[in-house]
Amino acid sequence: MKEEKPNKPGISRRGFVGSSLAAMASIGIMGKNKLFGTPVRDTAEKPKIREYRTLGRTGYKVSDISFGAGNLNNPAVLEAALDMGINYIDTAEHYVRGNSERTIGQVMKNRNRKTVFITTKLNLSRKADKEGLKERALKCLERLQLDYVDCLMIHMTPAVEQLKHEPYHEVIRELKAEGKVRFTGLSNHGTEHQLSGRTRDPMEKVVLGAAEDGRFDVVLFVYNFLQKEQGEKILKACKEKNMGATLMKINPVRFYAEQKTRFDQAKERGRKIPEPYLKMLEEYRAHAAKAEKFKKKYDLTSEAQVRDAAIKFCLSNPDVHAVCPTPKTFEELENYVALSGQRLEPGEKDMLADYGSSYGRFYCRHACGACESSCPYGVPVNAIMRYDHYFRAQGREKHALVKYDALTGNNAGLCADCAGSCERTCPYGVPIQGLLMMAHQTLTL
Repeated sequence: MKEEKPNKPGISRRGFVGSSLAAMASIGIMGKNKLFGTPVRDTAEKPKIREYRTLGRTGYKVSDISFGAGNLNNPAVLEAALDMGINYIDTAEHYVRGNSERTIGQVMKNRNRKTVFITTKLNLSRKADKEGLKERALKCLERLQLDYVDCLMIHMTPAVEQLKHEPYHEVIRELKAEGKVRFTGLSNHGTEHQLSGRTRDPMEKVVLGAAEDGRFDVVLFVYNFLQKEQGEKILKACKEKNMGATLMKINPVRFYAEQKTRFDQAKERGRKIPEPYLKMLEEYRAHAAKAEKFKKKYDLTSEAQVRDAAIKFCLSNPDVHAVCPTPKTFEELENYVALSGQRLEPGEKDMLADYGSSYGRFYCRHACGACESSCPYGVPVNAIMRYDHYFRAQGREKHALVKYDALTGNNAGLCADCAGSCERTCPYGVPIQGLLMMAHQTLTL
């Protein structure tokens, strides 16, 4: 499918490939020539986007591997992404305190604007008025140095009632008439911590409500091979309503390998190890004892192979239009783009199934929230585990610490004296009390 390609200023091919090869050599990737029996691409060849998918009713053909800019502060990484054919960028007003948008603006000054679909997002409070929302939207454009954004979204939409916030829709109508916004949408991570008295709804209810509402063109939500149920209902609704479907938190794998490391770090710091976590760790060790057999069965040499299969699981669904990982380095970017156009192979499908049955209960499903209503203290489980994910998996340590600190009086420190009703309620058998306690120690360093 032929796409108009952007101009190509910025990082040189020699500089990009050289730095990438050095990075790969340093972690032992060079010299591996097979992945599930399939030859790996030539590491000297710069990867390119190989598939573009129509983003619902927008009609825009977006790269299947897109760019989540939640961590963006290096313009050279985004330059390289665009050179590789990525043409969908997802950002928000508060990402890196506005510097994500500024970095995008810096890069886009040298690009053909029409060849890139840019989405940004606004947090929306119950009392947000039309004037304030419009001013913030225009500030986004100012930081982006753009005349328009392709899509303006409600960020982390916490409840169905927010979908009907008329001041927001009035702003969208005005901005569309002025040529400053083309489409609108929403993102949802599941239940979000809110002030007392605010309704919180699960991801499925919010996004299906948006589809029914009819005014939203694009959605960003959670979907991966261990968190499928809500996502598949949402994808079906998006297809029926011709909404664009973009994904986040597509890889639930990295979390498991870190449990022992987290335990050792806490022990070294002289911290008290919560009893529920000790119990969980013993269970984890029993599963980990099977790891060598698992690796041999699937000829695994690194965790990256499971990560790649997790992403290909998402790409194998034709109703998914784009996945939005958040690359911080050239190496990560190259690894993601190399997956463009790929589908899950039979051996990988079996591997993910085995991985889920062996380790699935140690993954707290993003956007699930099934246990939250049972907590006697009202601890926002979904939000805390998301902040823990930011800290551990995305390298957004400061952001995670700040977000967690805002939960004072309502955080996982309360879990130490609890009977663990959340674990009894969890439909996946996740030892969530132990995970919450360890997240508390991580996020209160």
